[in-house]
Amino acid sequence: MSSDNQAKKIIICSVSALPLRREPYEQSEMVSQILYGEEVEILSAQDNWLNIRILYDDYEGWIDKKCVEKISVGANNTKLISDKLFEKHTINNKLVWLPAGAEYYTEKEQVKTETKQPTIQSIIKTAEMFLGVPYLWGGRSAFGCDCSGFVQTVFKINNIKLPRDAYMQVEYGETINFFDMIKPADLVFFGDIEKITHVGIALEDNKIIHSSGSVRIDSLNHQGIYNNDIKSYTHHLRIIKRLNI
Repeated sequence: MSSDNQAKKIIICSVSALPLRREPYEQSEMVSQILYGEEVEILSAQDNWLNIRILYDDYEGWIDKKCVEKISVGANNTKLISDKLFEKHTINNKLVWLPAGAEYYTEKEQVKTETKQPTIQSIIKTAEMFLGVPYLWGGRSAFGCDCSGFVQTVFKINNIKLPRDAYMQVEYGETINFFDMIKPADLVFFGDIEKITHVGIALEDNKIIHSSGSVRIDSLNHQGIYNNDIKSYTHHLRIIKRLNI
């Protein structure tokens, strides 16, 4: 670990999915989650709580300090990202289920690593693994996720880094001006004139996969998302963005 990281007081999440709270108490709103193995920087401390910044996406909040540990990663180790919905590992002699997007270290000799090049097909395949995962405000794992947490994790698994919230994600990529030009894996944003409130991933045949109640597939047109279960539009289309894939 570099001296720069030591000076910054870097620690690592040691549970599958750690709630990140807006304020330093248990009943405070969960604004995001830290997945197993993700590194965080300590900004300050208050009683049993730590004010931290997630190094992956610079998101800040409060965590219970007993759920993290100091990093001790040797030069002969390499970091992997779980690309299965749930992945089983034995860590410190305990069986741990890691959600997709979690990070863990292993000895380089134990794994053959290669750079995964994202494709439209791999992004869609990853997104569809999450079908049925329940909606959870602040969630970003297969245990539960909100709309932007779902999108961020799907792209993280495919080595594409996106910020945490939909209003941040909309700043990325090329704007697609006409609905007829939409392609699978495009990011589709919804909301009103004032703000972006929802995001999903475009599929073929005018469909979209998104987290709303659960991760599900709905119809998509120039007006927005049409929920066939309730025969109504649920989200109004604002912007389509295309990342460089």
